[in-house]
Amino acid sequence: MTDGNCHDEYGDAFVAGLEWMWGEGFLSPGGAEEVARIVAGAPLAGARVLDVGCGLGAIDLLLVERFGAAHVTGVDVEAPLVARAAARVEAAGLEDRISVHKVSPGPFPFEDGAFDIVFSKDSMIHIPDKPALYAEVHRVLVPGGWMVVGDWFGNGLEPTPAMREWLDAVGLTFTLESIEASAGLVEACGFTGVEWCDRNAWYAEAMAEEIATLSGENYPRLVERLGADAAAQRLESSTKKKAVVDGGELRPGHLRARKPP
Repeated sequence: MTDGNCHDEYGDAFVAGLEWMWGEGFLSPGGAEEVARIVAGAPLAGARVLDVGCGLGAIDLLLVERFGAAHVTGVDVEAPLVARAAARVEAAGLEDRISVHKVSPGPFPFEDGAFDIVFSKDSMIHIPDKPALYAEVHRVLVPGGWMVVGDWFGNGLEPTPAMREWLDAVGLTFTLESIEASAGLVEACGFTGVEWCDRNAWYAEAMAEEIATLSGENYPRLVERLGADAAAQRLESSTKKKAVVDGGELRPGHLRARKPP
């Protein structure tokens, strides 16, 4: 898996803050409902799926239990996340249909044509070499296979001071391309039927709810769960994020394509 990180960025308090906002086992906006939108129309039933950046594993359970995937292989670069995902799979009794693996930055450790669908949600933003990433996705798909991704995209411009402030506050390593540029890179790797959907308008509205879950009467409970410093950082990060979402610099979106038969 191509990734620029050399250390774990998703610590316990940070993960707990994300789950506070988006639900147990989820590390990014929209939870199960947004996953359903990302995969709508994709032939998941009976498919072999690779989940790039599986995080805590809740999405992998969804792909099997709700959408009927035959087997999901989840990969991530952070060992604590993989351990928690594996525990979630074991607790659900789905070890025969879901496997999770810690991988190192670089090419995927899978043979050509190993998967029918490659899925990812809000993880490819961490991977700096997008052409290499999409080439690897193309390689591990069977002919006719699908890439189905939800991710964070930018606006193709130099970051404003507000964007730099949010990047400093969130403390994660991101490489942002515009969704239009990303679609072009996917097509250049040999995919066809490239489609994309900008979800910025939805998330701009959802940001008000996100802030509400972290502030007001909820804030003392957040402090109790995370500690004072982590709770303050979580609220600060989301407040700064709202500014760049509203300004169109940080744009969630969906991207899908097919490997030619």
